[in-house]
Amino acid sequence: MSELNISNEEGIACITINRPKVLNALSPDLLNSLINTCNTLRLDDNLKTVILRGSGENFSSGADLPAFQTDLTRDPQTTADLGRLAAEALSSLPQITMAAIQGYCVGGAIVLAAACDIRIASENSHFFIPEIDAGIPLAWGGMDHLVRLVGATLAADLVVTCRKFGADEALQSGFTSRIIKTENFEKEISKISKNISQKSNLALKITKQQLISIRNGNFDSRNDAASMLNSIADPEGKNIHNKYVNKLK
Repeated sequence: MSELNISNEEGIACITINRPKVLNALSPDLLNSLINTCNTLRLDDNLKTVILRGSGENFSSGADLPAFQTDLTRDPQTTADLGRLAAEALSSLPQITMAAIQGYCVGGAIVLAAACDIRIASENSHFFIPEIDAGIPLAWGGMDHLVRLVGATLAADLVVTCRKFGADEALQSGFTSRIIKTENFEKEISKISKNISQKSNLALKITKQQLISIRNGNFDSRNDAASMLNSIADPEGKNIHNKYVNKLK
């Protein structure tokens, strides 16, 4: 059974972490598969959005420590860096990415979610970062992601105390953008992804380029005018633009 399930249709790809018996823990093999999957998806020009989620009732319980301990004895540096490479593979995708979080989202799983453009949580979501309790620092580029999303003070609090927090605090802190009732989660995630898939592909790609540029500190607003004109001239974008304008008349 594959540790990652991939679907790709109608402009929407879904990457499902498929290890429900261990709460979708992230093994080195799974992270390698995630990197390879992202490298394949980035080449799909028709793909508009990528959803990252967990199988069953949980997003992911974080790193599979027993599996990592085994691989660390064979190739320490490569194994220790896998999570960072997986997070970078997600964050650099040219498509809009969304983490659909329900149940437990722990440690390294928080880093993968933070690497996505949008994070949406069910009301039964539970978050915590236990790395320091386990005697290791938060790795995989996680501190950079957290400081950028929730600020240095709260990031330090969450990482150093290893305390648990729920969907409400995740929303209030800016880590997630909305909370969905657990019983409506599947339906609403499907609705949101379909909504994104109906947008102009070029406009979405440009928006993602802007997000990446802002994260990298090299955003230049002087490019915005050309981006807008290119989107209007694009056949799909032009059709969507004209329909929108006609509704206003």
